[in-house]
Order: sequence, then C-alpha cells, then structure tokens
Amino acid sequence: MKIKKFTARTFSEALEMVKRELSKDAVILSTEEKKGLRPRVEVTAAIDYDAEAAQGSQAPPLGGRPADNGTGRNPQSGPPAANATGGPSAAVSAGRVDELRDELAGLRTMIEGMKNNGYELALPAKKRVVLNYLRERSIREEYALRLCDKTLEVSDIPLMLSADIKIKRHTATRKAVMLIGPTGVGKTTTIAKLAAQSVKAGKKTAIISLDTYRIGATEQIRIYARILGIPLAIAASPSEFRSSLIKFAESRDVVFIDTAGRSPKDEAYIGDMSELCKTDVPLELHLLMSANTDDECMIEAFRSYRKLPIDYISFTKIDEAMRFGSLYNLLLTYQKPVAYLTTGQRVPGDIEHATVSRLAGLIVQKESYPC
Repeated sequence: MKIKKFTARTFSEALEMVKRELSKDAVILSTEEKKGLRPRVEVTAAIDYDAEAAQGSQAPPLGGRPADNGTGRNPQSGPPAANATGGPSAAVSAGRVDELRDELAGLRTMIEGMKNNGYELALPAKKRVVLNYLRERSIREEYALRLCDKTLEVSDIPLMLSADIKIKRHTATRKAVMLIGPTGVGKTTTIAKLAAQSVKAGKKTAIISLDTYRIGATEQIRIYARILGIPLAIAASPSEFRSSLIKFAESRDVVFIDTAGRSPKDEAYIGDMSELCKTDVPLELHLLMSANTDDECMIEAFRSYRKLPIDYISFTKIDEAMRFGSLYNLLLTYQKPVAYLTTGQRVPGDIEHATVSRLAGLIVQKESYPC
C-alpha cells in the first residue's frame, strides 16, 4: 500500500494530483481544510501496489484521455470540430463540454473506487452540510462534490447552480418546431399549448402530426386544431410529412410537429426520426423529458436521443415531481439549454418559458411542486 498526502488550493485540484500520481484507482483516506493567509486543502490518498502495477505505463493522462501525437489532439479523434461556418466557436464550446465531462467522470470514478474500498470523504463540517443538502435533492454525488468545492454556505447554492444552467433565448423561433420524447411525456398537450400561444401572438400557425401509432392520438390533436382554428395535417409516411411541411412553410409563420412516443431504445425509430430532421425548412428540435422521471432513466433516455440534432430540452409534469435534482444532473451532463416548463394539463395554460432563476429554485426545492 502506498500512501501520500497532497496539498492544493481546492479539492478538485487535489483530486487531479491524486489521479495523476496514484492513478484513478486511488482511494481518499482523509481530507482537511487549512485556513490562514493561504487557504488550502490537504488530501491523503492511497493506492494498492498491485493495482498500481496493473495500470503501469499505459495509464491515460488526467481525465482519461489518450495521449496526443504532438499536434495537441488525440490522434484517433480526427480533426477538431468546427461550426457551420467553419469557425472555431463550436470547437471551443465542444472543448469546454469535454473538459467538464472529463472532470465529472474523474470525480465519479474516484467516488466509486472509495465506496468499493469502504472509505468515505472526511469533509469539513460546513462542506458536509452542503453535501447532505444536495444529496437530499437528488443531485448526483460527484456533481454535489463539485459544488461543495465552490462554496461553504447552503445559501450560495442557487447562484452556483445558476452558473451551470442554460436557457433558450425566446427572441426568435425557426419555421418548424418538432417535439420528440418518450411515451407519455406529454408531447401532444405541449404542442397544443405552444400552438395556442403562437395563435395568441398573432402568428399564422399549423400543426403536423406524425403520431399515427397511438390509439386516439389523431382525434386528440384534431380536436385541439379545431378549437384553435388552425390547419392540421396527419402524416403517415416520410413523404407525406415532407409534402405537408413544405406546403405549410409557404403560408404559415410557424409549424408545430407532433411525433409518436416510442422507446428511446428503439434504434429503428431513432433512425427514422434522424431522417425526418433532414429538411430544407429551418427546424427546431425539442426533447421533452418528464420531471418526475428518475435520474438514471432520464440520463439513459437522453443518451439514446442525443443521436438526433437536439436544440433544446423542455421539462414536463413539473407539478408531479417530488425532487428536481435529476434536472440539474441532466443539464450539467449534456449542456443543453432549456426552453419550456409545463406545470399541469390545462390548455393553453400551464406552460412557461424557462428561466435560470426558476430552474435553480426548483432544483433546491425539497418538497413537491405546489399545485
């Protein structure tokens, strides 16, 4: 057994030093916060000699990335990403997301290793209070530790959360808005709410429904369209969809597209949706996720849907959820902006534009949403 003490300015920096020198298989024995003119943290970590030898010289550098080839990038990763115009902004943004994911993955690996070896973090009392507060709100432990590293006060948490939340700027909407998501998430009702808002704003609106799979779905959307006084097209095939979309795009300000709810594990369905998204009409793709879905299901569902060109996430059934930490876990993991929140079944009400303060308030909320 090899034991060593590491000193750094923050807990995150200390963890990086541990992983760099002792490998990701090291476990934390204790942590201590030192105050004074130069505040610091001391982390004592250990590694079993057998585990260290097994890793050998093939251990990847910090964050689990393979070494580069001297060009500044992973030789197996291909050319750096670029935005639609060939500029560097998309590459920079993607790099920041990768760095964040590496940091979170490293924390997760460290925590799992500690638990498997029977250790727990010996955090200072104030940080322990913050950690327990975040755990009670269903925030993942590695994400909670990341927040603990930034603050000692529970009152600072909403501000810390706000820095990680992105929202949709509602200054403009593309010609077509498509809603996708798992079965029962509330796509058809949300389509009706958005269409009603659009009509109220004086926009020429239409709806296309691709949901010919669910019993009664066609009649439900037909009733909504009749009440709103807007045209509706039912598309049973990709060719019918494209024809209807082109037709409506010529005379309507915005076209809302309702889709069938299918399992995100259905690869054929995901492939079909990917083809439908390839259109000359400017398309905005929203993924709807139910706020009352547990954390693992939400993350797993997004992992499948991310094969599609998702622009925004919207959360439904806010009124039915008990905890909202899973929302933060999803947003921090995949870095997608939030567009809408739905808070009930009333049409055209019970929908609101997402704001940073609203989401941060929900995440720190422990009781169920007030009806």
